[in-house]
Amino acid sequence: MPALIIRRMAGQRTLQDFIDDELLRVPMTLDLVVDAVQQRWRQRLPAQARSATGDPARVLQLHRSELTARALAVLRASAQEDLRALLPRQAPASAPRPAGRAAANASGDLAPLALIDEADVAVDIEIARCVQAIKLQAEIVLRELQTYTSALVNDPNVARDTNPFRPERMVRALWAGVQMLPMSRALMAAFLGDAVQPLASTLQRAYGAACRRLEDQGVTPASHRTIVSTGHTTWGQTSGRYQVPDNLRGLRDSFGVAPTAPPPPAAPTPRPPQDAGTATARPDPALIELLARLFEAIQGDFQLAPDTVALMQRLQPTALRVALRDPSLLDRYDHALWRFMDQLAHDLTLAAPSQRLRLLGLGRNLVDHLAASDLRDSHGFAWALERLLAAQRHALAQATVAAQPVIDRLERISADAASASTQGMPLDIANLDTVPAALLPEATPAPAGAALGGLLAAVGLPPGAALRAYLQGERRILVSLWQDRQHALALLREPATEQLFAVRQRALAQLQAEGLAHPYRVRSLVRRSADKVLRGM
Repeated sequence: MPALIIRRMAGQRTLQDFIDDELLRVPMTLDLVVDAVQQRWRQRLPAQARSATGDPARVLQLHRSELTARALAVLRASAQEDLRALLPRQAPASAPRPAGRAAANASGDLAPLALIDEADVAVDIEIARCVQAIKLQAEIVLRELQTYTSALVNDPNVARDTNPFRPERMVRALWAGVQMLPMSRALMAAFLGDAVQPLASTLQRAYGAACRRLEDQGVTPASHRTIVSTGHTTWGQTSGRYQVPDNLRGLRDSFGVAPTAPPPPAAPTPRPPQDAGTATARPDPALIELLARLFEAIQGDFQLAPDTVALMQRLQPTALRVALRDPSLLDRYDHALWRFMDQLAHDLTLAAPSQRLRLLGLGRNLVDHLAASDLRDSHGFAWALERLLAAQRHALAQATVAAQPVIDRLERISADAASASTQGMPLDIANLDTVPAALLPEATPAPAGAALGGLLAAVGLPPGAALRAYLQGERRILVSLWQDRQHALALLREPATEQLFAVRQRALAQLQAEGLAHPYRVRSLVRRSADKVLRGM
């Protein structure tokens, strides 16, 4: 028993043992999937095989060892990457991001751009469908396994996804192995489509067996009740599980904070100083508790970086001082204080690594200025919000200037396409996954019931529009830098990697239809916090 306790205390070694143990079983899992696809192809060839040379089933049999070896190598690398992320104390203090692609993109050469044709978009959709099918079929056992892996990394509340072999990792590893096969990309996509059901069934059994092995090893699972769940589990669904309150009044009333009228204008005869001090010396305890609970929920928002949370915490005393003077702070979500916090968190999320420290410094200066000011209304926060928006415009202009050589070449391509058929373009960029105009910020609202084509023609992807899209097997946050006059081409930038993507906007309608592209708008932190507080009462 003491040896078992020591083993469980060594979080990294225990999780490493789990990874090593499961990697030994991955080849068998992959073999079962390959066998299922091969048997199906022997019975009925996929439609994509009509133009292929040779028998796809025979090709699969001859090269299955290369598929398995490549998938296993990719899965091992991704599992070790997750291990370093889950246990940062064992990882290097700082891991610099690779700057090769960012530097190449800034040079103006179009070669580094990830140019994806329609077949690649179809592959992204197949990957996403495969992941979703596994999650739906193995949802229960996945939740159970997550409680065990969370215990291995000392995460008793299951606040993170700690499964190194989650469906996304398995599908991407399988796709990496499939690309080793000497067959067309259309056949590779067909393999992925035919592998969905056998992979889902095989992984469901593998996840269940992993839970039983961990249980036999004496690992006590973490709490089932606090598993963090995504907003949806159904393919293409965009609505959340919970309906957040329309405003803060319900939460305020539940805490017993009575709405108070704004202070009356000053009387002609000045009041004695001691009366004024007495009037403001008794703040409502329920109001203090309400704000404390809201900021506590913001502090526990796992989507916020630690430095962002630190800035939000520094605003709590200022928010309390404002709430005592401006009761509208606890009435609605669009008070200037909340909007400033929302915009600051949004900008920090979209900030490139090279600009993040500068934005953090600006945020600290603004927060300190607001804390030192004698704020009686929302004007000070409105001024600070405008400073953030000005900094955002400046950063966008800098990124556009850096990408100007690429933009110049895309403008020439757009001009050529306007005078000739777009099918004869020298650069085929009908590939990149972005988002149509329906996914843009609300700065240019579209009429109700407007068709997608009309939105594309009217708005397109204007500079500064942010979106979240499933691109090359990864969910990315992208920001538009440029689009042509016809709203056919756009240049997008991923702030996290500073990588550029040239896109044809019509290719994104397919991703949006599959639920793989969505707008990335400023989200209300206090709205999410109010929902958490209400559900926790």
